Amino acid sequence: MCPDNSTILIVDDNASDLNLLSGVLKSRGFKILSTNNGLSAISQTEKHFPDIILLDIDLPSINGLKICEKIKSNSQTQDIPIIFVTGSVDLDTKIKAFQLGAVDYIPKPFDPQELLARIQIQLKATQMDQEKQWQNQQLKQAISQQKIIENKLRKQQAQEKKANYDLEAKVAKKTAELVHTTQELEAKNQELQRSNAELESFAYAVSHDLQAPLRSIKMFAQLLVEEYPELLQAQPKEYLEYIISGAEQMENLIHDLLAYSRAGKNQQTWIPVNLEDVVNKAIRNLNAMIQETKAVIKVGKLPTLMVNSTEMTQLFQNLISNGIKFCTKQPVVEIGTIPHRDRWEIFVKDNGIGIDSKYHNQIFQVFQRLHSEDDYPGTGIGLSICHKIVKHYGGKIWIESEPDQGSSIHFTLLSQLPTPHKLILETTNK
Repeated sequence: MCPDNSTILIVDDNASDLNLLSGVLKSRGFKILSTNNGLSAISQTEKHFPDIILLDIDLPSINGLKICEKIKSNSQTQDIPIIFVTGSVDLDTKIKAFQLGAVDYIPKPFDPQELLARIQIQLKATQMDQEKQWQNQQLKQAISQQKIIENKLRKQQAQEKKANYDLEAKVAKKTAELVHTTQELEAKNQELQRSNAELESFAYAVSHDLQAPLRSIKMFAQLLVEEYPELLQAQPKEYLEYIISGAEQMENLIHDLLAYSRAGKNQQTWIPVNLEDVVNKAIRNLNAMIQETKAVIKVGKLPTLMVNSTEMTQLFQNLISNGIKFCTKQPVVEIGTIPHRDRWEIFVKDNGIGIDSKYHNQIFQVFQRLHSEDDYPGTGIGLSICHKIVKHYGGKIWIESEPDQGSSIHFTLLSQLPTPHKLILETTNK
């Protein structure tokens, strides 16, 4: 605290002493307040809050000790330092002054230099006390803020601990559920494999048992037509031809059902197969149909993949034959690929009659026919077999088509197929 901004209140009823004190202190840059009576001293203290008070004891109406007591009893002024400058030098008075809160006691006559030195000491002490109080206040605020932060941190830690506990409990529960689900899936997969094996065996037995009487019916009907034409009138002959045609349709249906039941059962025979070779074999199998319709087959570059050659031949043969069959002009069938990062997209595109978009999902279901047997012969199982084969390899199959705009059937095959056991699980869950 510097002298040029410090205010000193001088209380003395002796005019010469009052003037002397005022002159000495003003010369050092202090701001001076002065009074010669006690009541005014109390009033000015409560109004101006001086930095230090120089107080005489022997004053009219109320002495300096009473003034000191009143100032120290006021919470707003009790910290103002009071120095007694007085002619009363008895020991009891000095003791009483210090007991009431005075910080110093200077007897008259005084030495100006000593007075200034004592004032400077008190002002410095006051400044240090104020700084200490400010530092204490800052420390209290910091401690309070630290406690708030610690409480928040403890609360946050408690919440995180609870959240971690809840998360661990949920993870444990989900893990148990996943283990249980996996065990159920494995059990269902084993049961499905047994069921499929039984179904295949049943389908083979049924097809064998059905084909034998069908062949007999067809054979004897043909013998009647061929060996006894002169005995048959037009209408009976027509009936026999219906029998032969129905038997042939039933044979085709049994053959396709057996093929559908066996589709996707050859996971143990996956080997690197060039799909171009597969397509060429399918084309050779369809040679008669191609020659009859003068169909044009365009084959692009195809990849080599880990597949079963027989299944792939059946897949392409079904798709190519559909492209040729469902066409009212010279058929043109194009086969190509669209490479992706982890799979191959293969398409079989034709210039046939096309299919309305509302039937796009329906055509891959078993026995779904959009046309009569007279218009386009078939069993309605061919595309179902294709769907089953593609699904078995973890792929997807779909059609892009509009009426009279031809059709483009697309399917995907993974570049690197997972193990057969994994694929069985994946296709079972879809």
